[in-house]
Amino acid sequence: MISSITHTLLNFPPSQTCQQTCSVYTPPTTASTNNALRIFLIQTALGLFNTSGGYKANYYLMSSLAERGHACRSIVVCPKKDILSARVAFTEEKICFGGETNEVFVYRFVWGKIEIIGLELEQYLKIFPRSSISQPLKEVEDRMERWLEDRENAQEYDAYLQFITKELFTFRTTHFLFNDSVSLKIASTLPPIITRVFICHACEHLSFGPYGGVPGFGSSSSPIEFKWLKEIEGIWAVSQAVKGYIEIYGKGLSPTYLPLHPAIFGEPPFKMYHNFDAPYILAINPGSVKGFVIFRELAEKMKDIKFAAVKSWSISEYQLEQLSKLPNVEILSMFKNMNELWPLVKVLLVPSIWYEAFGLVVVEAMLRGIPVICSDVGGIPEAKCGVNFGTIHVNLIKGERETDPETLKRMGIYRIPPQNIEPWIESIRYLLSNRETYEKISQECYEKATKFVKSIDVEIYERWLIEIKQKTLLNGKIIKMN
Repeated sequence: MISSITHTLLNFPPSQTCQQTCSVYTPPTTASTNNALRIFLIQTALGLFNTSGGYKANYYLMSSLAERGHACRSIVVCPKKDILSARVAFTEEKICFGGETNEVFVYRFVWGKIEIIGLELEQYLKIFPRSSISQPLKEVEDRMERWLEDRENAQEYDAYLQFITKELFTFRTTHFLFNDSVSLKIASTLPPIITRVFICHACEHLSFGPYGGVPGFGSSSSPIEFKWLKEIEGIWAVSQAVKGYIEIYGKGLSPTYLPLHPAIFGEPPFKMYHNFDAPYILAINPGSVKGFVIFRELAEKMKDIKFAAVKSWSISEYQLEQLSKLPNVEILSMFKNMNELWPLVKVLLVPSIWYEAFGLVVVEAMLRGIPVICSDVGGIPEAKCGVNFGTIHVNLIKGERETDPETLKRMGIYRIPPQNIEPWIESIRYLLSNRETYEKISQECYEKATKFVKSIDVEIYERWLIEIKQKTLLNGKIIKMN
């Protein structure tokens, strides 16, 4: 229920750019082409400037589709300060999710040609608390699952469902894109005029298999989710590895592999760095599932090497403390602009030990000529783009869950298998042995990553979305698009 509405216009120092940017928010006009899509996306990562690969992939997909004349709208949970930083005009209203005390500010604005519906982060999390991989909230997870299965009435979830449904219809949505359990239930209630697409950016987003229903990923272990997935029109796997996982553990489902939209990598030609003299052997977000045990041991055993860790969501406070104690490890904050990071990176380490969906940062680094030493799990080998050097076997997390409270707090929900550190040491030493070796591998990384990005058909996303829409409308008859 909408209780009040106010309009906000940011006041910037006078300049032509700001005057154009700060015009009062109005939704974009509907695209005129007969084939224009109207795509509604739920972003589950928090914040307008979230740096997770899935969030960025979704944003660049939507932004690119909007550039091509399609109407795009997205739900984003973010603080108001993010909107102020974005320097956009916006409107502000209040809604209640299941009671007068469950009040949330809703911001509406346009960002990158996408209509954004922003839900105030702090207020939202008070109503819908989030588990994390190191701090699971069992009562919250169980309550959501009971609501999914209609075993418990939950006013806040019912109100959220009604809110999203109303937005979908008001927008005249043709395609509903999402990756979480609550959205999957919403999708199950929609008429066939709306084509429903589950985008799988992580196996933890699914309810089945060894990684299904892990706290912190918006999924449950309920069988009802598998039933709903069988009924929707599209399951988009962002790598061949994810597609294979779904086919093995989700028998009866038919996922489609589509690569990440190339817009996420930027515009070629890409700047190639010659970073043999750069300061750091660097890992981004090296928490438990991202290879903390490997990264820490490397730093401990290679005291003559300068390492750096960019902190992000998977690193626990304990892990930050452990890394901070090492004199040859620098802790860096996340970079909004990755171009500020690349000049610092001599070698990128990606020592993930979980079933990584793809490994976006692998391609991003190689596009700059930065050699990558990585693990061989999930979709990471795909992200190496055919570069053989530096892909190292690790003992994959099997999905067993940690039960000891202290270990869980320090290392997260998964039990971490032992790892062999020696191949990592050998690869780093080889790469740093001389400049010629480094430059040769750097050049190969740059060329093969560039070739990979250029090979992606930017029209494949529209063709697929239109194709599955036609399949629905024609009761199973697929018309292939030219």
